[in-house]
Amino acid sequence: MIKKILLMVLLLLPFALPAQEKKMSDKKLNILTLGDSNGTFPYSWPVQLQQALPNAQVFNISKSGRTIGFLNLNDSTLNSLLVIEENLKKAAAFTQTRPFDFVLLELGTNDAKAVFAERQNEVPVNLGRLIQKIKNCSYPSINKARIIIIAPPPYGAKALATEKYANGDQRVKSMNDSFKKIARQNNCFFVSGYRTPGLNINTMTADGLHLDAAGSRKLIEPVVALMTK
Repeated sequence: MIKKILLMVLLLLPFALPAQEKKMSDKKLNILTLGDSNGTFPYSWPVQLQQALPNAQVFNISKSGRTIGFLNLNDSTLNSLLVIEENLKKAAAFTQTRPFDFVLLELGTNDAKAVFAERQNEVPVNLGRLIQKIKNCSYPSINKARIIIIAPPPYGAKALATEKYANGDQRVKSMNDSFKKIARQNNCFFVSGYRTPGLNINTMTADGLHLDAAGSRKLIEPVVALMTK
């Protein structure tokens, strides 16, 4: 009987190890995540966050096409500034009396599209406005949370080859610097998605834009390190 049990443990060990490697902390955090399409997939960064922090509660309100403050695809629901009150209401209803420890904002990729190329000076201003709306909202479970700004990842070669995203990498690179300043001015934490260690945008995306599971994992590693230090 003991030999059978030992054999079963040995057989299951290769499958157990990857799951153990995914966990980065046992900390019991309450986290609200607001992002764009990179936050919507079954393997996206909020999912990777949950796997890295299995005892945390992650409430994800991400939406494909979302911007910080532009009217993308002629859809007002994709403008974070216009729908932040609605999204915060959803988050407050979800968490009820348990305060969020962190609010994570991973936005800017869509604000860097070619159609918005001449309006880039508005992007950091819009980010500051979005932060203030969160900090000054009427929900006690949210307005005391620490905010982490995650600057958008680079654009890959496949995305840059399209008219829609032409020259976008220079725009998200500039956001990396301006978002860091906005974060500092608003007493927020900052993580550079553009300079994420180990993230290769050309091998970790199929289209040069949307991170695969490995890329999403790399994106959250410095975030988790910041939240759990």
